[in-house]
Parts: sequence; structure tokens; C-alpha cells
Amino acid sequence: MNFIELQVTLSFCVVFLLRMLGIFSVLPILSKYGLYLNGGNKFLIGLAVGIYGATQIVFQIPFGILSDRFGRKQIIIFGLFIFFIGSLIVVSTNSIFGLIIGRAIQGSGAISGVSMALLSDLIRKENRIKSISIIGVSFAVSFLISVVSAPIIAENFGFFSIFWISAVFSIFSILIVFFLIPSSQNEILKNYKKNIYQKKIKFIFNKIFFRFYLGVFLLHFLLTMNFLIIPYEFELSGLALHYHWIVYFATIVFSFFFLFLIVFYFKFHFFLKNIIEICIFFIFLSLLLFLLSQHNLICLTFALQIFFIAFNILEIFFPSHLSQEISINYYKGSIMSIYSTSQFLGIACGGVLNGLLCTFFNTNHIFLFEIFITLIWFIFSFFCKK
Repeated sequence: MNFIELQVTLSFCVVFLLRMLGIFSVLPILSKYGLYLNGGNKFLIGLAVGIYGATQIVFQIPFGILSDRFGRKQIIIFGLFIFFIGSLIVVSTNSIFGLIIGRAIQGSGAISGVSMALLSDLIRKENRIKSISIIGVSFAVSFLISVVSAPIIAENFGFFSIFWISAVFSIFSILIVFFLIPSSQNEILKNYKKNIYQKKIKFIFNKIFFRFYLGVFLLHFLLTMNFLIIPYEFELSGLALHYHWIVYFATIVFSFFFLFLIVFYFKFHFFLKNIIEICIFFIFLSLLLFLLSQHNLICLTFALQIFFIAFNILEIFFPSHLSQEISINYYKGSIMSIYSTSQFLGIACGGVLNGLLCTFFNTNHIFLFEIFITLIWFIFSFFCKK
């Protein structure tokens, strides 16, 4: 990486780290402190959690289209400012409904797709996987920091201090984007006027891109499905709930170490060329092990490790491969935003369908269903390759 690419990568790392701290910090404390808010109940607390993802789904694609028209950097700053406004709305009320409205506004600052588009504008193809890998690590770090620090902060400074911190972090992120990240606006504005709407729709929904939209949808669909039943499986294996985080922490750290080796040291061309299908196969293998584990802790942990390795590799390689497939630069914001929308849709559908299936079937039936979905995914991905 040259100096500019390193500056852009580290700047985005800090922006994502600060923004995700504001998002993740709410999760371990909301179920407890939300009940103390005016009008608070379990359903409305669940709505406060889920509405963030819902508004992300709604606004990802419009933000991507706007970034193609007006420039990515401006739209990212605008999205961060919206997140800042949402945080202020939450701290100005003591009502669960104020919390819901504030979370909805936070989610409407949907900049994930636009950020990935700008990153791929500024980073050369040969360095994108490294750049996205480094940013991926910032997500894991922010999650771990949030889980540990949020309960301590809320207990000592109050529940709403989390949102004050989120507001301050938003301002820091805006300053970082404004001063440290270059803009690709001129190229986008110059080329945008030469294109017709129908041609754009046909381009961004071709089968090559749809392979990535479906892939990230199913990846997060399976992640959500699994993490609504794996804790239950661990408890049946004899692992107490307050020890689960140790298994998650160890498997996530090892999977990132494995990812680091692949990105920076692994040069086997056939493996890298077919890495998506290879990872889908390993997800299939992990699900098969979950099915056959019979509540064996070692088998469950091994299956979870395989799943995390495949998941983290795909989480990095999907956006990198997708950005390399985009030959027309001024469509990139729209395509990356559809990709991010598919990600949030996968999370939402995985949660809803898991709740429905758990009502009528046991966990083995759900694992069988996931195995069937993974097989279909493998076949579709293989035949949709260029």
C-alpha cells in the first residue's frame, strides 16, 4: 500500500470503529435498562433493537444512488450527521418511544454501502482485500470493546451516557472523513450524466452481481439462524451461559488469525480463485457437524470454529471481489448499497424464520434446513461465476 491508501484504510478503520461502538454498546444493556424507560416493555425494547436494521434496509439503496449522483464523501458525512441527530433525540427523552424514534433515525444514516464504494474508488484492486481485512478487524474489536465496556459505563454514568458517547464519536468521524479521506466526486459527476436509467438497472442486477447479493444475504441469514440456536446447544452440552463468551472470543480471534494468513501470505492461485465456493463448502461442513454433534461440546466448538473461519473470509472477500467486478465506476455506490441492503435483509429474515421454525421444529430440523439452503447456494454460486 502507498501512503494515501494506508491513510484511507486507517481513517475508515477509525470511522467504523467509532460508529460501531455506538451501535454495539446498546445491545448488552438495552434489555435491562429499557424496562426503566417510560412505557418500556419487552416488545418495544425488541422494536428499538430491530428498527435500526429496518431503516438501514430502507435507506441503503437511496444513499447509494445519491452517492453516484452527488459524490460519496458528501453522502457519508450526511449519514454520520443523521446518526448524530438520532443520538441527540435519544438523550433528550426518557421514553421508550423516543428511544425507538432515535434508533430509527440513527439507522437511516445508512452509509455502509457508500463507504465500501468510496474505499474501492481510492484503493487499488491488488490492495483492496488487505484494506477490507483491516477494516473487518475493527468491527470485531468494536464488538469486543462494547460487550465489555457498555455495562460498566451504563452502571457508573447512566444508560443515556452511551448515546452521548455515540454523538461525540459521530462528530469525530465526520472530522476524519472531511479532513483525512479524499473525494472521488469529480469522476462520478462527470460520467453520471452520460447514462440512462434503464441501462443502469440492467447492469446492477446482472447475474454476476446477483451472485454477491444472494451470497451476503445467505451468509448473514445463516449467521442469525445459528446464533439463535447455538447458545441453546452449548447449554445442553453442559457449558454455562456466562462462559459462552470465552468460546466466541477464542473462535473469532483464531478465525481472524487464519484470515490474516490467507490475505497476506497465502498465494495458491486455485484456492483464491475459488475461495467463495470453498468457503460455502466449509459452511456446509460446519452445519453437518452441528447436526451430528449430539450436544458434544468439543464437536460444537470445532463446528463453530469452521463456521467462523468461512464466515470471516467471505465477509472480507465478498465486497473485495464485487468491487473488482464493477467495470463502470459511477454505478459503484448503487451496487455496494444493494449489497449492504442484502446483508441487513439476511439478518432480518434469519431472525424471523428462525422464530417461526423453532415454533414447530427442533434444532436438528433447523440444521437440516440450513444444510439444504447451503447446498442450493453452492450450486447457484458455482453456475453464476463469470
